[in-house]
Amino acid sequence: MKKINVLFLLIFLFVNMYSQDTLKVGDKAPKIIITDYILNIPKDKNIGGKFIVLEFWATWCAPCLSAVPHLNELHDNFKNRKDLLFLSMTYEKPEKTKRTLEKIPFKTVVVSDQTKLNEANFNVDEIPHTVLIDNKGIIRWIGIPTELNSSVIENFLNGTNISKGNLILPTEKKQEKVTEVQEPANSIDITLELLKDSKAYYIFSVINAAENDDVMAFEALWKGKYIDLNNNLKSMISKIIKKPEYQINIPDELVENKYNIFYKNSNKIEINEHSKILKNNLLNSLNLTEKVEIKKVEVYNLKVENTEKLNFSLNQEEKQKHSGSNTTHFIFSNSNIETLIRDVGNYHKIIIFNETKQDKNLDFIIRKGTLTELINDLKEYGLRLEKVSKEIEFYNYQ
Repeated sequence: MKKINVLFLLIFLFVNMYSQDTLKVGDKAPKIIITDYILNIPKDKNIGGKFIVLEFWATWCAPCLSAVPHLNELHDNFKNRKDLLFLSMTYEKPEKTKRTLEKIPFKTVVVSDQTKLNEANFNVDEIPHTVLIDNKGIIRWIGIPTELNSSVIENFLNGTNISKGNLILPTEKKQEKVTEVQEPANSIDITLELLKDSKAYYIFSVINAAENDDVMAFEALWKGKYIDLNNNLKSMISKIIKKPEYQINIPDELVENKYNIFYKNSNKIEINEHSKILKNNLLNSLNLTEKVEIKKVEVYNLKVENTEKLNFSLNQEEKQKHSGSNTTHFIFSNSNIETLIRDVGNYHKIIIFNETKQDKNLDFIIRKGTLTELINDLKEYGLRLEKVSKEIEFYNYQ
């Protein structure tokens, strides 16, 4: 995942900036706070005098879960070292964490710090984030789990200096911190400045994306704001009209193109009106017209089979909603059914209709595999996918 533009965070997330000294190799490690032991609980909970591989992760973080098999392998390689502790630290409640542990096996000691003080004290602004702390409490290495290997750990245990390459690997940017400010350097940054400007009453812009443009999207149409960067046209239209990509056709010559969209409208209008204006502006800018065609095709209905198995999010009032994927799984946290349908439908190139009548947010971990595996995974969450023939709308843009 590319680095999120800081101005985007300032405009849409309204975060609070703060600064603190950055921890570095050779510093004394802050005290590790554990509020809950969740999995693989050690008999001796005294972590003093041990070598510690401290891994910060969260249930919604796709790169974190992608790194778990690698950490499990490293754990097995050093399982005879009783003075070495692999500690997987989340800030989430045990009951939420255990849902993920049922799907993704961890061999490390899984703990929680619900105070979130560890993340602040260790300057964690991206996850996954890995810190090696020696038996004297000194930080010997800071990086990400995919950079960690047996050789690094051997040097760590032997007291040998550890060096690592400058690798750029996937992380999920945490939204509650801002670590730097970038000066406007291109049309994207200039437009973002306009979006932030209270005097800019109405803005619409669609421009060709450059190779180094950020990949990000944020929808706040209830505030009249929308942004979608470095995305292909079919995906953009899919998000705006709330239809799966399989139902959308665009000209062949536009399939590979990527664009940046910015929209701000301070008029007090309904969300649906914002969506219409956004779509019409996009189509007009690209000289496209919309034609809707009805076809009878095979589709799927998603229904509730067992209400007791529905994995309702534990905090329905939580504003943050996460959806992502790695090479093996889709991860949905505090997400709605429509997001699940969109992502798995696009992946399997099928049309899914929501007949669950569920409006509460849920948690899912779904395998990226065959359609049969999808059906089985949904069944574990009390949902049933049925194939039917139905007349549906296809959206053609020429």
